[in-house]
Amino acid sequence: MHLAANLSDLLLSLWRGTLDCGPSDNVETWDWAVFRDEGTWTIHGAAVENAGPYLPTSFDRKPRNISEKLNTGYKTWEFQLYMFGLAPALLYDILPRKYWSNYCQLVRGFQLMCQYRITAQELVHAQALLCCWERDFELLYYRRREDRIHFIRPCVHQTNHLVSETVRKGPSICYAQWTMERTIGNLGQEIRQPSNPFANLSQEGVRRCRINTLLSIMPELDNSHQGLPNGSVDLGDGYVLLRKRERYAKLPDGADAQAIANFLGARRMLPRIKKWARLLLPNKQVARSAWRETTKAREQVRMSRNVKFKVAGQFRFGEVQYFTRLAVEVDDANEDSDNEDNWHFLDIAVIQMYSLPDEALLQLSSQTVASCTHSEQVLAIDVKDIVSVIAMVPHKPTLPSGLTEEHFFMIEKPGLDVSDLGVRYSAYHDEDDEDNPDDARIE
Repeated sequence: MHLAANLSDLLLSLWRGTLDCGPSDNVETWDWAVFRDEGTWTIHGAAVENAGPYLPTSFDRKPRNISEKLNTGYKTWEFQLYMFGLAPALLYDILPRKYWSNYCQLVRGFQLMCQYRITAQELVHAQALLCCWERDFELLYYRRREDRIHFIRPCVHQTNHLVSETVRKGPSICYAQWTMERTIGNLGQEIRQPSNPFANLSQEGVRRCRINTLLSIMPELDNSHQGLPNGSVDLGDGYVLLRKRERYAKLPDGADAQAIANFLGARRMLPRIKKWARLLLPNKQVARSAWRETTKAREQVRMSRNVKFKVAGQFRFGEVQYFTRLAVEVDDANEDSDNEDNWHFLDIAVIQMYSLPDEALLQLSSQTVASCTHSEQVLAIDVKDIVSVIAMVPHKPTLPSGLTEEHFFMIEKPGLDVSDLGVRYSAYHDEDDEDNPDDARIE
C-alpha cells in the first residue's frame, strides 16, 4: 500500500535532516538525523544493495541502493521491503536507541497489518504497537513544538486507523492500492473497443463480477488450475517436489546420515536416497536447496533455500541442504509378502539449523530483528512442516550482551503469516518501568 511509501518518505527525510527546518529550530539539534553525514548514508545504501542476493525470488523486486536511487523512481515495493524488512537490522547501532525502538514498534505493527490473514489477538497487538509508536513519535520528534507541526503528516495518524478499518472491511490487502492497481491493469488489458473504451471497460467489470460470483457459488467450474511440471511429485496438501533430481540413489553419510537415522528411528535401516532440488509450498513459494544453489555464484542467485518451519510447536529457521524421499516399509507389513503396498515414501528435507534468535535483541526490537547464528546442527524434518521461504541476511551486530559476532537476521515476505517468536512486545511495558530507560527519557 502507498502508506508504506509515505511513511518511508517522512522517516528518511527526518533521518537525513532534509525536512523543512523553521528559523526558530536548528537542524544541528536533531540527534535523530544520522544520515546527514554523507559517508554514513553511502555505506547504508551499499548495505541495502548487498542484501539483495539474500532475498528470495518470491519476494519480487529487491531494493536497490537507496543512497543512489532514492530520487530516481524508487518503487513502493522497494520501500516496503527496505523500511519494513531490512532497515530495522541495518539501522541497529546507527539510529539512537530510543528512536530505533520507537521505529521498530511501527515496523512490527505494520507487518502484522499487511498479512493476508490476521487473528483477533494480532489486531490487539497491532493496535497497541501503532498507538504506542504514534504517541512516542510525537514526543520524540515533534515534541509539541509549533515550528515542528509539519513533522506530523496525515500518514502518521492514518496508522491508528488501520486496525479499525480491518475490523470493518477485512485485511487491508483486500482494498489496498496494490489490489486496485492490478485490477485496473487487468481490466484495461481486456478492452477490445478503442472507439468506446469507458463503456467497454464498465462491461468488462460487470462480466468479471458475474464470473467471480458464479465461481464462488460453484467452484467446480474453475478450470484455470495449471498442471504440474514433468517429473514433479504431488505430495498432497499443496506440497509438490520439483526437479532437478539425482540420477542415481546413494547412501547418505556424515551428519546427513545421522539426521535421517534420527528421523527414521532405531527400528528402520538407512535407505539409499536421491536428492531433489525444489519444493513448491501451499503459499506458492518455491523452496530451493543448497545442493543446487551453491553451484552458482552468489551474484547469480536470489537465495531461496532458507525456510521457516515448525518443530515441537515452535517456529525455527534453517537452510535446506536438499529434499529427498525415503522408501520405508510399513510398520505392520507382512514379512513374507513382496507386495508394493508394504512400502511407502517419507518425504523429508535435510536442514542445517540456525540458532534461536537473540532474545534480548528480539525484545528491544519488538520482534522485528530475529538475529541468529548459523549452527552445525543438521536436522531431517517432514517437508509438510515447512511453512514459508524466508530471507536470512548476514550482519555483525553488537548484541545487548556486548558480544559482537557474525549473525543472520530473518525477513519474511510481506503479506504472509508473521511469526510470533514468543517475546512480549515493548508496547505493553509500563512507562515507569525502571528497566526501560528510553521511556524514562521520553517522559
